[in-house]
Amino acid sequence: MIAWVVDFASRLYDEFPDSPNPLAEPAVCLVDEIDLHLHPRWQRSIMSYLSERFPNTQFIVTAHSPLIVQAAQDANVVVLRRDGDHVVIDQSLKGVQGWRIDQILTSDLFGLETARPPQYAALISERKALLTKSKLSAADKKRLAELDAQMEALPAGETAADMEAMDIIRRAAERLKQAGE
Repeated sequence: MIAWVVDFASRLYDEFPDSPNPLAEPAVCLVDEIDLHLHPRWQRSIMSYLSERFPNTQFIVTAHSPLIVQAAQDANVVVLRRDGDHVVIDQSLKGVQGWRIDQILTSDLFGLETARPPQYAALISERKALLTKSKLSAADKKRLAELDAQMEALPAGETAADMEAMDIIRRAAERLKQAGE
C-alpha cells in the first residue's frame, strides 16, 4: 500500500510541477482490492486517510471487506454481480450508515445468510423451518428445545464485555431457577 500511495503522489508531483500543492490537484485513482493485506484497524481508516491527503482525488476502489464499506462515509457504494457472460452494476442498495459489521455482512452487499460460523447455519435453518410450521408435533417441539439449548450457548452481544455480561446473566438466571425449584 505504501508503494502505490508514494507512486501516486510522485505522479501528481510529475503531472503538476508548478502547483504549490500537487497532492491537492484533481485526479482519479483506481485501486483494486484496497483492503488486501490491511489490518482491520487500517481498513477502517484507509479511505479517510487518503481523502485527507488527496482532497481532490476521486478514489474508485474495490473491496471485499465490510470494514471498508462501514467506513465509506458519503461514498457511492455499488455491488458488481456476474450475470452470465456480463457484469451487472447494482446501485439500488439500501444505505448501511451506522450498521454493525455483522449487519453489513448479512445485507445485500455481501449476501451472507448469517454472520455465525458455517457449522451453525444448518441449526439456524432447521430452527427457522420448525418455527414457520403452523403446528408442531411432539417430535418437533422436542427438536426445537434441543436446538434452543444448543443456540443458547452461542455468544450474544457486540463486544467481549457484552458476551461476558450475558454469560453472567444466564448463570444468575439458572441459579434463581434452581433456587425456586
